Formats: sequence, structure tokens, C-alpha cells
Amino acid sequence: MYKQFPLSMENIPRHSGFGCLSLKFGSIFSALIVILYSVLALAQCLATISVLPTKTTPDDYAFMLTYGLVVTVTIVHSVTFFLTAIMLVGVLRERPRLIRPWVIWTSLQVTAYILLFIFFTTINMINNFADNSLPIYFIEFLSLLLRAYMLVLVASYYKQLEEERDERLKSLISKDIWYETA
Repeated sequence: MYKQFPLSMENIPRHSGFGCLSLKFGSIFSALIVILYSVLALAQCLATISVLPTKTTPDDYAFMLTYGLVVTVTIVHSVTFFLTAIMLVGVLRERPRLIRPWVIWTSLQVTAYILLFIFFTTINMINNFADNSLPIYFIEFLSLLLRAYMLVLVASYYKQLEEERDERLKSLISKDIWYETA
């Protein structure tokens, strides 16, 4: 029944390799890149929190919004770091159940990233803000494509592990053994 669900993992495109390398290597490479990015982002968030003023008034909405945004980004990167570490263990030990939470979390992140990119690009075009130049949009778009490619690589490796597991289970239960034991 759930195979007809439009948001299932079967709708993610599949790859057979990471360039001329295996999907496993691509998944390990993706995990290491995301872990490095998360560590750097967490360091940036902690540096930002350390320079925020400690005393403020309840009417200072800009401070509350900034502080809330930094705390939210810190939580998101902490969860990403944790799930990526679990995904790396799952890839190295070839355990698909350890990879699945990362695929779901990253799917949500990429979807939110696409929506935010479209929203802010549209707002900048409507208001004619000239402070964002073309190279910034280009870098943002490339980072979006990189995250989407990492998601496709790891999801493809996850599906490959699932199919191999299913094949092993089917080979264990052959018709001859099934009828003899029943």
C-alpha cells in the first residue's frame, strides 16, 4: 500500500555509482563532507552566540529573532551531525536501517532549502534589492545541487542495500526447503 505514496523513497532518482567509484565510496565521501560542514557551522553558531549581548529588554524583537534563529540553526546542525555520524556507521557496516534516518532528514532539509531559495529569490526580485549579486545566487544554487546529489547518492546506496538484503532472504527460503519443512 505505501508504495503508491507519492513521497516514498521510490520516487528518488537512482544512481549506479559516484562517477567511476562505488556508491559506498560516494556515501562515505558525502558523510565526511556533511560532518565537516556541520562542525564548521556549529563553530560559527557558537561564535555568533558569544558576541550577542547578554542583557536585553523584552521589547528588543530584533535580538530575540536573531537569538532564536541562531539557536534553531545550532539545533538543526547538531541533529544533522548526529544523523550523519549514524549514517556513516551504517554505510561502513552496510546496515540500511542506520542510513534511513539521514535520508529522511536530508530530504526534509533539501525541500526546505529549495523553498527558501525560491522565496528569497522572488522577494529580492520583487523588491529590487541590489545587495545580492549573481555570484551569491550561483553559490547558493550550487550548494543546493550538491546537497541534492548527496541525497541521491546515499538514497541509491540505501536502496541497493535493501535489494541485496531482500535477495539474500529470498535465497535462504527456497521452494525445496520450504516444502520439506512444512
